[in-house]
Amino acid sequence: MNIPRRAIGPLGIALVVFFVLPLLVPATVRLLRPADQAEELGEVEASAIYQGEDGSLRMLRVMKHSTTQDDVFVLLDNDLQARQLLGQPQRIVLPRAQLRQPARLRSEADGQLSLLLNDRHWWLRQPAQTAFEPMDAALRQRFAAALGTGVSRYAFGEQREPGLLEVTSNTGDRYALYWASGELYPWAERLQRWQQRPWAQYQQTVSRIDYADFDTDVAQYGLPTMLLQFAQKVRPGEFERWPRLSVHSSADQQVRAAPRLYQPVSDGFVVSRQALRDAGITQIAAVAQVPVQFSGEVLARNADRVLMRYDETPTTAAEVVLQIVDARSLQLVWRKSSRDMPQLLLDGAQLAAQAWPGGFYLTTSANLPALVIDNAGQTLYDFQPQKRLPSPGED
Repeated sequence: MNIPRRAIGPLGIALVVFFVLPLLVPATVRLLRPADQAEELGEVEASAIYQGEDGSLRMLRVMKHSTTQDDVFVLLDNDLQARQLLGQPQRIVLPRAQLRQPARLRSEADGQLSLLLNDRHWWLRQPAQTAFEPMDAALRQRFAAALGTGVSRYAFGEQREPGLLEVTSNTGDRYALYWASGELYPWAERLQRWQQRPWAQYQQTVSRIDYADFDTDVAQYGLPTMLLQFAQKVRPGEFERWPRLSVHSSADQQVRAAPRLYQPVSDGFVVSRQALRDAGITQIAAVAQVPVQFSGEVLARNADRVLMRYDETPTTAAEVVLQIVDARSLQLVWRKSSRDMPQLLLDGAQLAAQAWPGGFYLTTSANLPALVIDNAGQTLYDFQPQKRLPSPGED
């Protein structure tokens, strides 16, 4: 039986919640939980991988359970190799939220860890610290004119804006916060401020690879994407933003009408010169080693590797392919289908990843820990050895 692709996500979530999650959460907790741990833990809300000062690989998990009046968060820090708890768990108790909001955890570029609890409280942990510190008061003090009345909601920005924290004040005003660079902008101005940077004055560039969407009136099929390599100007200390570019066919009517407005990236395909200027991009070309792929997306990147996912065909239901590309040579390092990775529930739907210097940490449906792989794609830690349930429509 073929089920429409848009229905697979909700059906898959239901399967995970009612059948898989009760089995996997206790197993994951037991894997790293000390035998004498008496604290009630609840469910895994969020997790992250980081390296200790001694080079050991560590895992931070945010567990949550609720009482009649409170939401209780227990933060567990483990050495993955020794499977040993590091220090005492940090316990944070907040008034119970009326609407369930999962904890959100993000690794920052400077090694800090950001934590959002109930989307109302922001906590930050410095690399040398062992505990998170509440940031609400410091934020109100630093930006008293805009946020002196307090914050009603926090949200992390998308992956393309890695340092962005979306902040809504108690007066209902929405802001873009870049804590590391000390910048706070009205939300509606963030894109304009980025595009109007004086790129010609910038002396440094960085090399990036990323997917571009096809925006063409010819050869419309599936959701094709093209992997591009480009050089983007940067100024140290400023927040980063990675553009989502669009590729046009040189046969498109708009391109034929004004060809000088577009720059070639490969045989038969071009990008808007204005889009390149707005993003401070100086050089750009297609990655010849990687063919056109469907629904391509960069999941995470470190200094040496880029982890990507894509659909193998335009009609493949939910199944995805993962690949690692060398960030400098652009050569393919590793590729594997989610069908060969049973830890990635629902054929890799709702897959997310976080980079660490030596590889990547994969989480699957319902934010469950799945795998830690190195920069060559080899599995270092497997959190879910259980057999995956068939996806809807599979035999």
